[in-house]
Amino acid sequence: MSNPAVSVVIPVYNGENYLRLALESVIGQTFQDFEIIVVDDGSKDSTPDIAQSFGDRVRYVRQENAGVAAAVNHGISLARGRYFAWLSHDDLWAPEKLSEQLRAMQSVDGPSVCYTDVKFINGEGKVFDEKEAPLPDRNAIVRAVLQGDPVLFAAYSLVCDLRCFEQVGLYDLKKRHTQDADMLLRLARAFPFVRVPEKLMFIRDHGKRDSKSPTFAAEASAFYGLWLDSLTPAELSESNSAYARAMSRKELADVFLVRRTEPWTGLARAQYRKVLSESPLALPAVFGSLFCHYFNLPHQFYRVGVRSYLRKRFGN
Repeated sequence: MSNPAVSVVIPVYNGENYLRLALESVIGQTFQDFEIIVVDDGSKDSTPDIAQSFGDRVRYVRQENAGVAAAVNHGISLARGRYFAWLSHDDLWAPEKLSEQLRAMQSVDGPSVCYTDVKFINGEGKVFDEKEAPLPDRNAIVRAVLQGDPVLFAAYSLVCDLRCFEQVGLYDLKKRHTQDADMLLRLARAFPFVRVPEKLMFIRDHGKRDSKSPTFAAEASAFYGLWLDSLTPAELSESNSAYARAMSRKELADVFLVRRTEPWTGLARAQYRKVLSESPLALPAVFGSLFCHYFNLPHQFYRVGVRSYLRKRFGN
């Protein structure tokens, strides 16, 4: 038997509510040259029965509970395809997803990463929101992910050449909540990205995702801190100006400051200190952000000035 073009890895833990739907969305693809690898991360419900009910269409493997990163890595180690794709057990694919992504990747020489725009569904599968995820310039992708631009959602729909992992490594086992964003950032530094501007990925929000976990904030704070500190000059700004780079970092810090709770505000303050070390000329802008934060004023108060703000707020 020849190897498939794509290896689809589905990590799952206690996924009896949605796993069948996820599998059916993969099996229903218009592009059919793929294998499905379901990695059961120690489920205690009927997940094994559901996965195995698909017969030869699904390769089912089980491991002791070790987290999503370990489950995906297990799937990668078993993959026989040229391309890797993954699907959370509670999300869905549109029928054209794989075919459109593989077509788009043909325009790039060498290994690349492809993603699609997304729709958000609730627990019953009804669409309640959708996002377009424009592709930033190559050097701007890392900064865009860190500041929460829609390209961050590429982590859910990505398809990449399996060889990419030889260069960037596998998913980080130490990360239980931020492993997807971390992989997206590592791939962004190493390979070109391609966007399919169609909403072919359905992300389910049912209140039980890792981002709702009480341990998410602590891990995410450390994750963002490390990545923000590692930004290269080119990733901060196309300009060679230290002031331009400092102002770019200041904009990143603003993203975390407006969350108004720890650990995010502490993360913002640490970045403001780096801003000033990069260019003291950024002091007025940093002061404006902190002033608006501590006095609970909108940021445009500083940007447009007191008179302009009052005129817009209250009229002449």
